[in-house]
Amino acid sequence: MKKNKYIFLFASVLASQFFVSCNEDSIDKVNTLIAYEAIGGYENSDNVAAANLVTKFSFENSITDSKNGITGGVGKNVTYGNGIKGKAYQGSSNSFIAYSAVASSLVDLKSITVSMWINTNPHSGGAQSLFMLPKTTDFWGNIFSLIEGTGPATTMLMKNHLQKDVTPSIAWSGQFIEHGGANVLTNMFGTWKHVVWAYSGVSSTYSMYIDGQKLNLPASIAKRYASDPLSGGVGYGDLASSNVSKFIIGGFQQHLGAPWNAPDGWMLNYTGLMDEFRIYNAALSDNEVVALYKLEKDNR
Repeated sequence: MKKNKYIFLFASVLASQFFVSCNEDSIDKVNTLIAYEAIGGYENSDNVAAANLVTKFSFENSITDSKNGITGGVGKNVTYGNGIKGKAYQGSSNSFIAYSAVASSLVDLKSITVSMWINTNPHSGGAQSLFMLPKTTDFWGNIFSLIEGTGPATTMLMKNHLQKDVTPSIAWSGQFIEHGGANVLTNMFGTWKHVVWAYSGVSSTYSMYIDGQKLNLPASIAKRYASDPLSGGVGYGDLASSNVSKFIIGGFQQHLGAPWNAPDGWMLNYTGLMDEFRIYNAALSDNEVVALYKLEKDNR
């Protein structure tokens, strides 16, 4: 009888060890972290051109620039919705975000990449401003992106404005780059779209990407000349923002009050969603833009 008892105890110990071993294996399999596959050589979106990132707004129930390039934010009627990553800024016809201070890292940009996710619908009655770097001495400011409420309801006419360094012989202070006509943006409404535009002061070239795809732009848009290219004209060169005061998301500089006059009737606030708004001090490469798009879409 005692012998059988020992045999039973021994068997119980073995069974107990077996189940503990199985449970530990199960725990290891559940808890072991599987590394993300790198995209374009990057593990997360903040690694993309990290040294060139000067502003970043993720809008996680906050209007703060995590890079501190733009500070002193005050929101007017600001609300948040579901974004491509967490929360997003939800614009409306009477909302915007005003910032009182802009660091030299943004003022002194020579080249630029602007990246953002937008989710919006067609509108009428004027142009909605996505963002603007104001200029106290110029009606059009320094740099901005806006969406025109014109053209077919299924397409988006977008304009980007840049301020360039100019010589006294060139009577010109800034220019619009318009995605209209044959270059109008299609399939842009009712869903999240990743919009990136870039300008290189080194090569005087402009690029735009939608959902990681580089647009095939004509030379009249892609190459920015300060004089007639057929006569050996040279490129515009570096950006040259000046008389910078404040910064605005979702509106025009005229919404900020003095020293600007009241906004014209066509100057509309942005009414869609915006997420992961970034500005870089360089024109990102194709690989960097694709990686940024895929990583942010993958919530990384």
